[in-house]
Amino acid sequence: MGFAVISFLAVCFYFWRTPAFSLFHPLTWYLACHGILFVFRPIVVRIRGYDFIYHVYQFMPSASDKLTVILASTLGMLSFALFSLRSGNAAMRFVDTEAKRIERRQLSRIFVYVLLICGPPAAYSLFNSFGEDNNFTGMMLDRATGVTINTVKNGYVTDLQLMAVSLCPLLIWVTRFRWWSFAPLVGFALVRAGTGGRGPFVAALVGAALFYLYEKRIRFPGIKAVFGAVLLLGAFSAVGNDRGLAIRKAFNLDDTSTIEVRDLGLQFMEGMDFGNMEYFEYLVYVVPQRSGTYDYFLDNLQVFTEPVPRILWTGKPIGEPFRQIELFQYGFPIGMTRSLPGEGWYALGWLGVLIWCGLWGYGLGWIYNRFAKGSQTTLATAAYMVFLPILIVALRDGILLTIVREAGAYLMPIFIWHLLARYFGIPSAARITAMLARQRGGQASPVTGAEPALAAIRADLPPAVRRRRAALAGTSTATPE
Repeated sequence: MGFAVISFLAVCFYFWRTPAFSLFHPLTWYLACHGILFVFRPIVVRIRGYDFIYHVYQFMPSASDKLTVILASTLGMLSFALFSLRSGNAAMRFVDTEAKRIERRQLSRIFVYVLLICGPPAAYSLFNSFGEDNNFTGMMLDRATGVTINTVKNGYVTDLQLMAVSLCPLLIWVTRFRWWSFAPLVGFALVRAGTGGRGPFVAALVGAALFYLYEKRIRFPGIKAVFGAVLLLGAFSAVGNDRGLAIRKAFNLDDTSTIEVRDLGLQFMEGMDFGNMEYFEYLVYVVPQRSGTYDYFLDNLQVFTEPVPRILWTGKPIGEPFRQIELFQYGFPIGMTRSLPGEGWYALGWLGVLIWCGLWGYGLGWIYNRFAKGSQTTLATAAYMVFLPILIVALRDGILLTIVREAGAYLMPIFIWHLLARYFGIPSAARITAMLARQRGGQASPVTGAEPALAAIRADLPPAVRRRRAALAGTSTATPE
């Protein structure tokens, strides 16, 4: 345990001394996840003697299994840190140019269309789930695999509500944090918590905070933000304990009959919300000691089978398409989230931990570097700020499917925003920069007395495109015959 604590503090100190240190770097998110799940909570478990998850999972790890988890989780942290800092070594910049401001003003004017397109289906999906315990209505548990199967609803319709995770923070950002813009975010958090689902509303709140920090050019928040994060963790646990029952009762909308919520008398961090240490111990307990084999990363092929509706594929595999290991043969690992190092162990033991955590670190570091060193256009900034909160759940789950599935829903409004920008002929920040450079160099558009955005409208564009750009610029222009 001491080795894990010292290694964690050493990596944190080294990261703090690098130019890349900021809340916008993926290593910050990994260290926060690792620190809670594999450093702080194990100390609490050791001191208070928690064994709730061991009883639920019907197993007891040996001392060797426990030591393996400590060392393997530390190896995963070191691998992630090494590769994320190798590919993501740039210092965080906050780009603010005249072209970017013009682009953002024009894009903000059409954001209402994004709300009109994405808002109604997201609201329908959200309120359709409200009053149901964590969306378990119509879900059937396959006891052989531990996978829940949707037998009644359409999964795509259910996931439409996840678009609100990006819509709410984006609305706050494009309206420049006006007080009324927070109303949809508060409403989404309350209603989503009423379904018992916690990840989406936490991601939405974190996304709004990231937009604020970016707008204020703050690389890392102060003590007030840390206190807010603690309160958010408390809300996360509270909603998880009763699956949103208290909120549904407050609105007199509790019609749940599928799940009986019981007070198990669990103590601080004793439950399954943060039980990744025990989950990892179960994986070490089974793989390869009892299973005799590894998964060899084959479970990630589920990203190709998951999108196909079961109604169109009667023989669709339950969960992993080529399952190598039946974890439920050796216990009852219900509700398991593997974490990155746990998934690596499940795939290939020690080497799997090194490979899986390293790949994630390198990939996320590369994405960070592209953003930090890039032009940080309006859409790129929106996409990155919406993408980062996905790591809250993705690092805890450890599987590729989580980040692919959630990114598709979270980023859909931004993709539609991009399509609308092309339809309305809004030039990119790079094109606006070139236009402004020509204008200042004596090659400006013949339109005079207009603001730069209007002057940048090229005469060779079709008349309809020029009219749309003129309307977005807030003025009018004649269309030459």
